[in-house]
Amino acid sequence: MQDTKGKVILSLLAGATAGIVAGLLLAPETGDEARADIKESAGKLNKDLAKLLREGKARLDSLTGNAPANSEQQSADRTAADDLLSSMNQPSGPGAGI
Repeated sequence: MQDTKGKVILSLLAGATAGIVAGLLLAPETGDEARADIKESAGKLNKDLAKLLREGKARLDSLTGNAPANSEQQSADRTAADDLLSSMNQPSGPGAGI
């Protein structure tokens, strides 16, 4: 199963941004007030994205920090993956060796 949390968060942020922009453009306020609100919303969105980036980077750092580059488990996994790829590349079935 593929991790889709990032796609969901990005979709939510895009939807929220579109809703904010539509609401501001349809609101009965002056241009100066609308621009100030847009600037405030953009600043909040920037802070939210920066927070998500920091959290993602921390998560990535923790994942890479837990497994050393040449661990025994990684070597076993790599060997298993290589064996699987080799078996997939070998012809099989009727007439395979022809």
